[in-house]
Amino acid sequence: MDKKKVSKKALRNLLKDSVKQSIISLELPEPNKKVKKIISRTAKKMANEFSLLLKKEFKRSKPKKTKVEPSQVAQVA
Repeated sequence: MDKKKVSKKALRNLLKDSVKQSIISLELPEPNKKVKKIISRTAKKMANEFSLLLKKEFKRSKPKKTKVEPSQVAQVA
């Protein structure tokens, strides 16, 4: 997976579309207004969780910066 930032809105739309496609593939009746509202609400919650997971994964995959100790300068008397 590409390590780009993904917006919550894009994730929400992807999840919502996936759920709608699943309903169609299961040959369930077409969702009414109440079902669509529930799908939107759950897609929003799932997008929030996925964005948190992606942020954590992105932080883990970044190379850690090492602290550079200043070299000791020889004192000339």
